[in-house]
Amino acid sequence: MSRDIGIYIVKKRLPSTFLLRDSIIHSGFPCVLDDEFDPLTFSGFLPCPVNGSISGFEYYVHEVDDDELKELNATFVPDLAIILSTGRYELEWISAVATASCIASLAGGLVVDYLTGNQYFADDAVKWAKAEVSKIQ
Repeated sequence: MSRDIGIYIVKKRLPSTFLLRDSIIHSGFPCVLDDEFDPLTFSGFLPCPVNGSISGFEYYVHEVDDDELKELNATFVPDLAIILSTGRYELEWISAVATASCIASLAGGLVVDYLTGNQYFADDAVKWAKAEVSKIQ
């Protein structure tokens, strides 16, 4: 079973790889995002070790369509969606929620947990991610 997270942002606010990696570390998450990728064009498995253990998630980017816009409770109009998909391993979930929340925080975006349907704006996304991590660790 996979679990997916959507991050909805305005494309021009997408943070650089280095800024994103630093944000994850400075937010206190136990993972280190691989910084050898372009967050706008990358597609596939993205390594993000957790506490030194191998981990990561599938990373996909697409333009937001009208159907997605209708389902969001956004106070802005996002034009870019980043989807992070994990498998059944808890470390994958930790790396994905940390990355998703920091992208949203840096870009002023929205995170959607597709399993629950819950949506979190910017800094609330980081609080949610920390709560998710604390359930596991």
